Amino acid sequence: MKKRICMLLEQLRQKQPLVHCITNPISINDCANALLAVGARPMMAEHPREVAGITAHAGALLLNLGNITDVRMESMQLAGRAAMQAKVPVILDLVGVACSDLRREFALHLLEQMHPTVLRGNRTEIRAMQEQIHADGVDVSREDAADTGAYLNAARQLAARYDTVVLTSGAADDVTDGQKHVRVLGGTELLSHVTGTGCMQGALIAAYLAVGAPLEAAVCGAAVLDAAASAVLPGVSGPGSLRSALADGLWNLLPEQLCKYCEIEEQL
Repeated sequence: MKKRICMLLEQLRQKQPLVHCITNPISINDCANALLAVGARPMMAEHPREVAGITAHAGALLLNLGNITDVRMESMQLAGRAAMQAKVPVILDLVGVACSDLRREFALHLLEQMHPTVLRGNRTEIRAMQEQIHADGVDVSREDAADTGAYLNAARQLAARYDTVVLTSGAADDVTDGQKHVRVLGGTELLSHVTGTGCMQGALIAAYLAVGAPLEAAVCGAAVLDAAASAVLPGVSGPGSLRSALADGLWNLLPEQLCKYCEIEEQL
C-alpha cells in the first residue's frame, strides 16, 4: 500500500489535474494553496451558472458543507450532476452534519442523488449519517474521541450502502470501502488547533482522486497532510506558524518522508 501511495505523489505532480472545489470561505485560501503545493490546479467556482461546465472538465470535484448557503447548495447539486455525467470523481466533506439538521438532510439527499466516490468526516459526523445523534458544534464528541469503535461500524455501513469509500478523520484516520479497512497514523495533535486542516485534507483527497483509485486516494490525502505537518513541526512554535509552514511542507514532501512520518496499516 505504501508503495502505491508514494507513486500517487509523483503522478499528481506530472498530471497536474484541475480540482474544482465548492467549499467554504473560512478555508478556501488554505485549500487552494494546499492543492497548488502538491501539484494540482485549484478552481474555486461556485456560481450556479458556471459550476456544471467547470466540473465537466475537472479531474475531481470537492463538495464541502462548511458554511453552507442557498447558492452553494444549488451549485453543489448542479456540479454533482455534471460530475456524474462526465464520470468525474467526487468527494463529499460532511462538515457539520452532526450539529445541523439542514446539512445532514442535504448530505443524505446528495448521497441518494449522486453516490459520491469518497465521503469524509470526523467520527461524530460519520456516526450522524447513520444514527440519530446531535453534537453542539463541528468538533468530534468526547464519546467518539475516546475511540469506542462505533464510528467504524457506521463507516462500513455507509460505504456498503452507497458503494463509496469513507474516511473518518481523527487522531488516526480510518478509511474503508465496506470491506477493506486502512488506518493512517501520523501527523501532530497541533493540526487540530489550526482552522481548516480538515478541509485541506478533503481537498488533497480530491487531488489524488484525479489520479488514483478511491481507497488509495483517500489514504494518500490523509497521509500527505500528516507527513507534511510532521516534517515542518521542528520549525514551528504553535498553530499560527504551523499553518504558514504547511504549504512548504506539502511542496517539499518526498516519498521517503511519507514513509518516515506515517504508518499505513491494512486492518483485518
